Amino acid sequence: MRAASLETFEPAFLCEQGTVVRRSGSSEVRRVEIEVAGARQVLFLKKSWVTRWAQLRSRVFRGMFFGASQVRREFANLERLHTWQLTEATPVAFGEERRVGWLWRSFLITTGIPEPMSVDAFIRDVLPRLPGAAGRSGRRELLRQVARLTRVLHARQFTHGDLYWRNLVIADNDPAQLSLIDMPRGRQHLRELRVAARAADLAALDAPAPWFFRRTERLRFLLDYRQTRRLDADGKELIRQVLKLAEPMRRKQLAHVQADAPRHAEA
Repeated sequence: MRAASLETFEPAFLCEQGTVVRRSGSSEVRRVEIEVAGARQVLFLKKSWVTRWAQLRSRVFRGMFFGASQVRREFANLERLHTWQLTEATPVAFGEERRVGWLWRSFLITTGIPEPMSVDAFIRDVLPRLPGAAGRSGRRELLRQVARLTRVLHARQFTHGDLYWRNLVIADNDPAQLSLIDMPRGRQHLRELRVAARAADLAALDAPAPWFFRRTERLRFLLDYRQTRRLDADGKELIRQVLKLAEPMRRKQLAHVQADAPRHAEA
């Protein structure tokens, strides 16, 4: 942290080192490279700030004034998932600046993922170029790994809340090295997950899937997720809820996947 002068709030928030990965009117993500003990270390610095009072009003009970802030929740969620070996992104630090109790500025720092590629980019750009058997094998392996990761996540009574393809990252071009990122909406449930909670995450994954995967592949994914060879009544009910939730999201999520602008996976 000291190597990048990020050890206190103001230097971290005002940091302009590295390259901008994503920027909006009230947030920015930077990729920063530092040297630690002679080795190169990649950090991601995510910053958020208030630009209008509407942001405060709309999130007054979601951490802007009451409750845990988004950055605090994301840091805690990353700690959990890193402990469970479901992400390579290690939370390093976060900071908050409040004014008269209102959250005004915040930042989150995490380590990077080696040679990252988001799953949407992998599906869009890599899988179509794999010939014949390699392509079929690559598709099966990717779906198997995503099903495994989602199954393990849900077995821990945890839901991601934004489980879109862009928030799954492959390291070193290897689908077996899959990580979850960007999870301020992640939630640890006290009891075993209900069908509706599982369906919400699965629907986010399925939203753009009809344009890239056959119906049989999507069914195989669900069977892998449930670790079963055939659908029972519970499986059919899960499918019904997934399809119902996914349908309104399909066009928007397809647009995300097809976006022409180059995108670096963030962590």
